[in-house]
Amino acid sequence: MKNVFLAIVLVGGCASYTSLNGKGQAEPLVTSNGVVFEVADHYPDFSWQTVPTYMMFAHGKRLLKDAERRKIVGETDFICIEKNHGLTTLGDAVLGLEYENTAFKELKPGIKVLGYLNGALTYPFTRYTKMLTAGEIDAHPEMKAFLVTDSKTGELAKTRGLYGYNVLNSEMRAWWSDAAADMVRVSGADGIFIDQMHGFSWLHPVEKRQAVVDGVGDMMAQLKAKIGPDKILLANNGAHIEPVFEVSDAFMFEHYKRSATHTKEKLLQDWQLMEKIADAGKICIYRFGASPDGGLPLEAIQEGQSRPRLTDDVYAEWAKEQLEFYLSLYLIGAQPYSYFQWNWTWTLMSGPLEHYPELQKPLGKPLGKYTRVHPDQWEFTREFEHASVWVDTDKWVAKIEWKSCD
Repeated sequence: MKNVFLAIVLVGGCASYTSLNGKGQAEPLVTSNGVVFEVADHYPDFSWQTVPTYMMFAHGKRLLKDAERRKIVGETDFICIEKNHGLTTLGDAVLGLEYENTAFKELKPGIKVLGYLNGALTYPFTRYTKMLTAGEIDAHPEMKAFLVTDSKTGELAKTRGLYGYNVLNSEMRAWWSDAAADMVRVSGADGIFIDQMHGFSWLHPVEKRQAVVDGVGDMMAQLKAKIGPDKILLANNGAHIEPVFEVSDAFMFEHYKRSATHTKEKLLQDWQLMEKIADAGKICIYRFGASPDGGLPLEAIQEGQSRPRLTDDVYAEWAKEQLEFYLSLYLIGAQPYSYFQWNWTWTLMSGPLEHYPELQKPLGKPLGKYTRVHPDQWEFTREFEHASVWVDTDKWVAKIEWKSCD
């Protein structure tokens, strides 16, 4: 375990608190429930000095430029290299991960770099999965048993043009966990981000739904055992799945659709689950993205309507306009080792290279748990050393008052 303490430092003229990975002074990191956060040696550094941020990105056609890496390491200690990075340049996303892991650590040795693998969809970007496409699978008939079939048609099921893994197949689970562990070993990464914990449950008979949950849990348990205790296993939207929670080090809350992932009821559940994660000494990533409807209450959104393809410049403006609200949602529930992620897709050009002054302002530690203003309403407040946060998740409005340090 790291001995992580909070030491007083100056940020922008403000006295604030930051963690020290060693013996220090002042007080340890504590959750809203009063639990002292036990920090594992393989975790990234964490600080309340400014908003703790996590970044996740790829460039489909090239490797990062040195100036881009320098911008990123200046703002975070925790990143993930997304699914197809390095494919065009090096022919294999594993090599792309290895390259960037080395390059980032030359600039910042303490940075934690994760790889990416999907737990449900067969993205063909790695040496392990390149044969799992319509054009290649017939040449590898032994792999077909690893893929889920549509019970109605008997054909291999496809989602977004991709096959899916059959988590009920024990040989597939062993193969998949071997592949994910090898990616970490070959690249030298500090762990791995696993996307999509659903196991295509809807494609299996109802009576096998629990077996699907158990299968996903077994995949993750095997993977954790293979990468070892000193590597980070991050499960996307997996904190509510008990067998996944037990074996994972970290969890992302990927808020991808208002009606599904961030209704007012879901957000309250998020904040409660963030407490559970922190009390267990685990890491949390709270991710939102700017969108055309990002500033609207749920009842004003017309879901399912088609929209023209918009440029990154348009999204970048929305990101600046909408940041205060979504940052408020994070701050209401944030715990030790809770990180904020703000982007609009998963590419290098969709947020990581943008500058958001709010994320660099002095924040300071939380002064207590959030307060629900009225038990039957949806207003919440929370105080930090250098910020006061108010949000109404019913009316979809928020305000952060950054306190003067004079």
